[in-house]
Amino acid sequence: MSVQVVLGDQDLFLHISGWTAVATLRRKIAIPYSTVEEVQVGNFQFPWTAIKRTGITSLGYKAGHFLIDEKKYFLSFHDDNRAVILSLKDNEFDHIVMESENSGTGMQYSWVFILSVPVNKAQLLI
Repeated sequence: MSVQVVLGDQDLFLHISGWTAVATLRRKIAIPYSTVEEVQVGNFQFPWTAIKRTGITSLGYKAGHFLIDEKKYFLSFHDDNRAVILSLKDNEFDHIVMESENSGTGMQYSWVFILSVPVNKAQLLI
């Protein structure tokens, strides 16, 4: 995948690579744990009214910065049924949507565990 999640002491880091990094003009996004309000897993409906700021939109891939209902989104996914959706406060983005290699209940429990237990520099590939 073109986004790797790295857990730091205070922040969750998204390391962006490949064409996603080129299209979004970003290689890293830092998300302080204190800014994560909610984590959802499952389906993300990409609205046709989304405004692309930078990125890629095709039938099989969405990546980049988008405005959706006046909220700032960072997207990186192929399969919208395998989405992890982070709702953030006081952050550069209001929502981050990325695809997970895991699916279903296991994916949900993984994210709840990650965001509720302090982990010292662990890594999770999504």
